[in-house]
Amino acid sequence: MNIWAITGGRRGNDVLTIGLAQALGCTTPKVIHTELRAPWRWLAPWPIARYGAAGDRQIAPPYPDMVLASGRQAIPHALHIKKAAQNACFTVALQDPRIDPKHFDFIWTPAHDRANGPNVFKTLLSPHGLTQEDMAMAAKRARGRLLPPNQDIQGKVIAVLIGGPNAIYRFNDDEIARLAGMLSQLAQAGHYLLITLSRRTPSHFADFLHAALVRHNYVLTGTASDEDDETLYPAMLGLAEHVIVTGDSVNMVGEACFTGKPVQVFHLAGGSAKFDRFHQSVRAADYVRDFDGTLQEWPAQCRNATPEIAEAVRAAYRAFEKARKA
Repeated sequence: MNIWAITGGRRGNDVLTIGLAQALGCTTPKVIHTELRAPWRWLAPWPIARYGAAGDRQIAPPYPDMVLASGRQAIPHALHIKKAAQNACFTVALQDPRIDPKHFDFIWTPAHDRANGPNVFKTLLSPHGLTQEDMAMAAKRARGRLLPPNQDIQGKVIAVLIGGPNAIYRFNDDEIARLAGMLSQLAQAGHYLLITLSRRTPSHFADFLHAALVRHNYVLTGTASDEDDETLYPAMLGLAEHVIVTGDSVNMVGEACFTGKPVQVFHLAGGSAKFDRFHQSVRAADYVRDFDGTLQEWPAQCRNATPEIAEAVRAAYRAFEKARKA
């Protein structure tokens, strides 16, 4: 199947579209980061903005079998391709497209979003491209780099996934200082920390972590000097016995839950009704527990919505093709 993965260029949206494309069997989808000029980029996602998408040089026939679009800036491109392909292209929106669901053949949204309709499919967690095999292989390759050579670790190996400020959470210096202090206590108790920063993490957050952990054993990646931090991320998840993740990213929480290890969320000031619904849901399902400085043990399971979402897309696509050829 020929699939185009279209986003506005945000890493979180790329994870959704590429991960689902791979789950559908397309190992190398065509990734398009949209180019919308004013006033069209201001008008996205409204259908009128598809006239602007028509001017994006990346969009030209032959059109794909399927489009996976995620993010406000990607919606006009999906609508334009649908019309240009004379409805022969199956269009999928990932996350709430903020327009009438009837414009798409299939919509996936996380359960905490408000979009509803007969073509809307919801799951608690988001799709991603991680696999157990990839994590195990990455862990094997990076073990010597990430863990002490003598394997002398008194406590647990803990992966710490740190995001950054966004429109919902300020995630300021006081909060990273508080988290760094909690991590220092874990390290002092003998636990070994594998810390990774995201692309949204302010660079000076690393200074807080280094200062708090200077007397302890830890690894910090995701900084500007780490050219291969994307390969170390799955390795850390594969090596971890516990995961601590900041609550600013639904995707990061979902990827943490995929490890099958106990996951604790460090909650940040701020939030929104939608994020609150997400955190309440995963906590109620016992996918995660709160992190207040204490490491908690409980029987965790691998949680992965990606195969379920992919199967729902396949079923809808088969019905679409059958109706189109009738």
